[in-house]
Amino acid sequence: MNFIDRFKNGWNLLLGSFGVMSRNKSLLLFPIATAGLTIAIAFLFLTPIALQPTGQSYSESGHWKTVASRLFTIEPATGLDAARGRKETVRPTSQAISFFVVFYFISMFLATFFNVAFVHEIFNALNGKPVSVAEGLEFATTKIKPILMWALFAGLIGLLIKTLEEKLGFFGRWVVRSIGLAWSVASVFVIPVLVMEEHPDNPIDVVRQSAGVIKKTWGEALGGYAGLQLGGMLAGLSALVAIPLCFIAGFVYSQWMAMFAGLAFWFAAMLAFSYAMSVAGQIYLCVLYRYASAGTLTEGFAPESLASAWRPKKASTRAGAS
Repeated sequence: MNFIDRFKNGWNLLLGSFGVMSRNKSLLLFPIATAGLTIAIAFLFLTPIALQPTGQSYSESGHWKTVASRLFTIEPATGLDAARGRKETVRPTSQAISFFVVFYFISMFLATFFNVAFVHEIFNALNGKPVSVAEGLEFATTKIKPILMWALFAGLIGLLIKTLEEKLGFFGRWVVRSIGLAWSVASVFVIPVLVMEEHPDNPIDVVRQSAGVIKKTWGEALGGYAGLQLGGMLAGLSALVAIPLCFIAGFVYSQWMAMFAGLAFWFAAMLAFSYAMSVAGQIYLCVLYRYASAGTLTEGFAPESLASAWRPKKASTRAGAS
């Protein structure tokens, strides 16, 4: 199958994902609910930092200067900063580093926790079961241990990659970024593995299983992401049409209200479209994982579309085994 055929196949699978979403509109509520909960938890974490006692009123600028001085120190510019035209070097204090590390791992845990809840409900939708934000969160609580293990493991890998990028030269950064890209690709199906496996406690096994699904589905997944990119291209083309028309209405015909209303409508439409595309993309990945791992077909998805990408690979594997 050439790339054009894979692209068409992926686009058809993406349209099927939109079909699942239209039949289970509660899925659209999930990212909003999880974003709200994440912001609330982040606020609760950051509040003690901002409101730590300094002996001054919170309304006084001195309080905030003291908090900032506890988090960052200003030193004479290092050679690298001086070469970049900076007069000072700002360094985080040990307190700031501690806060950052803790907040980083909490963020990793929350992102994994809410994604597990979301993907569980996507699988419910694919199985024809009701979708519920509360049920998804309740399920995620049963996976606390593997979620925590994965968050710690992935967080350490992320910190290691980031640290190496900052300390190595150009060639070293290029190598590390390539490794980081490979890591990101191998981790695409981690959340479905955490949801579907009974005891996914070993994060190395989890990423190995995710990479195994990638090996089966890479062609179809690539085509599907090309379909997602086409959606982005259509959004870009809409900007080339809508924005000039709005400005023409305002500056040529002096229809200022029409211009602002048109721009606001276009912006809101793009936000809604991007949001729907992100949800459809998650559904798409779950459909691929479901078929690749268990051979389960989903209503609205043609068997030949799902099977075409990895059927030759299975045949070649069997031939090699014999």
